[in-house]
Amino acid sequence: MKYHVRALKCGECMVRNYITYADVWDETPSKFYLYVWLIEGGEHPIVVDTGPKDLEEFNKATAAYVPGGVVQAPGERTPELLASVGVDPKDVSHVFLTHMHIDHIGFYDLFSNAQLVVNKRGFLSALPGGVPKDMMVALADRWPHSLRLVEDEEVLPGIRTFHLGCHSECSQGIAIETEKGTVVLAGDVAYTFRNLEENIPIRGADLDACRAALERLKKEGDIVIPGHDPAVMERFPGGIIA
Repeated sequence: MKYHVRALKCGECMVRNYITYADVWDETPSKFYLYVWLIEGGEHPIVVDTGPKDLEEFNKATAAYVPGGVVQAPGERTPELLASVGVDPKDVSHVFLTHMHIDHIGFYDLFSNAQLVVNKRGFLSALPGGVPKDMMVALADRWPHSLRLVEDEEVLPGIRTFHLGCHSECSQGIAIETEKGTVVLAGDVAYTFRNLEENIPIRGADLDACRAALERLKKEGDIVIPGHDPAVMERFPGGIIA
């Protein structure tokens, strides 16, 4: 199975550089883009991460290192984004999460027929209070087939997951087979191409784990896509990665 992968920009913000790169303590902020990732080419469309829903909540929680908060242009909320590319959320069969932070899972309840694919180690370690409440409500409404806890495995023909840790215990890479080779979505284990290309880990509690995660990403993919780099849209016009 060969898939197509597309980045859909769902907002932007400024993030202080000391968060992005472990080797600096720089208050200067750099621009981040937020993304929803669309995988097509199978029987049904697939989504990786769902974008933020409650910007007020997220911006309040991250005010110290995301000055000014996340802003969205008209049409950048997830329902409008998907409509713009002809995808009905009800047709989405799977929602993969790179991790469970609220800017990545806010719209999970939009995908009423989708199975949630989340890292097993991270999900179980987050119970009960660390799993977002909205996610648990959405899962409960269509239990038990709504959740798939995964480790290092092929989830669907041509799509596999592997644990990364570093940014959060639930962080995982998503590897997708395409005509251009294996595309890996890194989530927040690599915020930018610079993290990957210059071997600079993000700031995390365990820098050795973050360095190991970068190496794993590069080993697993022919094309590795960082989680928040605006350059994704420059290197891949229209967000079309493969």
